[in-house]
Amino acid sequence: MTTDADGTPVALRHIPDPPGISTARTLPAAWYADETFFRHELQRVFRSGWVLAGVTDELPERKQWVAVTVGGLPVLLVRDGDGALRGFLNVCRHRASPLCDDGGSGAGSLIRCPYHSWLYRLDGSLAKAAGVGEPEGFDTADHSLKPVGVAEWRRMVWINTADPHASFDLGPLAGAVDSFPIESLRLVLTESRVRKFNWKVLLENYSENYHTPFVHPEIDTSSSEDYPMVSDGLVLYAWDRLRRPSSARHEQIRASLLPGEPGWDELAGAAAERPYDIGNYLTVWPNAMLNIFPDAALVMWMEPITATTTRVERRLLVATHKSDADVAANVTTHALVHQQDVDICELVQRSHTARLDVDGVLATFEERGVFFVHEHLRRALAGGSA
Repeated sequence: MTTDADGTPVALRHIPDPPGISTARTLPAAWYADETFFRHELQRVFRSGWVLAGVTDELPERKQWVAVTVGGLPVLLVRDGDGALRGFLNVCRHRASPLCDDGGSGAGSLIRCPYHSWLYRLDGSLAKAAGVGEPEGFDTADHSLKPVGVAEWRRMVWINTADPHASFDLGPLAGAVDSFPIESLRLVLTESRVRKFNWKVLLENYSENYHTPFVHPEIDTSSSEDYPMVSDGLVLYAWDRLRRPSSARHEQIRASLLPGEPGWDELAGAAAERPYDIGNYLTVWPNAMLNIFPDAALVMWMEPITATTTRVERRLLVATHKSDADVAANVTTHALVHQQDVDICELVQRSHTARLDVDGVLATFEERGVFFVHEHLRRALAGGSA
């Protein structure tokens, strides 16, 4: 059995409590229900850094574009003739018409504004403003589309509307899924639904395992596994860890504490006997939730709509060698778990909407992920780096 220098089994190693969690309290109900607060939060959180906006399967091909919404802002993702992916605010620099309807797409060598037919090249520069006459000081070079930051990581596309030149770096914990074959999985489910809760309610729910035995009894493994959580930067990482590994190999594969320790090189190739087996779970602040398994992956992200409604996007990916029955089992299990989460989150939102401040404590082990969410939110609202 793998042990620390002092002889402590790795599987039993204690992860220190994050500083401050023992005195932490739940957030005010108004932070989940007040529209004025929501607008402030939207600016500080979703329009100030990187957010997950889609999967690469849905990106445009060469000389095509698609329109998405990120933090309430219209964004146009464009693939130029050389294959480079670019992002711009989806708004004409003349009279603010959208260049493409939200969720819509287009193709060609030029992007035409439907209002007054201004034409933009695929690099965002203004090609022609027919009929504009001779406004004083007008120069087409000064009227390019406003760029946004775009990054691709592990089959996902991330947008930064605040800084088109920002570097994308999720930090060391993102490496926990480096060896998983996410790019080779096949997309078997695309779902987009508006749900009746504030975006934070689902993010909090996803970031803790405290509720699993009570809300998800079908996948509860609390008697045989614990659920360690560590965080660094934008990433909270949790995984299923066997309490009593049955063999040395099991102990190596399932009981390691952090990426890079013995057994992690075998994890992605381990045999998964059922959905939610050998699970690795990443919360990426502020809106991404990723379930990564050796033979499947569930990518979820949120687009806040109002203080009390959120669009939840889900994409399920499954290994190509899986049978139709295996795929159906994955789809069914993930659908059940998600609906159970939606049901409890909508119930919780009723209390927030009624402005019921509970001033609750946080469980110091089980709700470290909730604390992670709250601390990032507080820093963002204070104007600091989330």
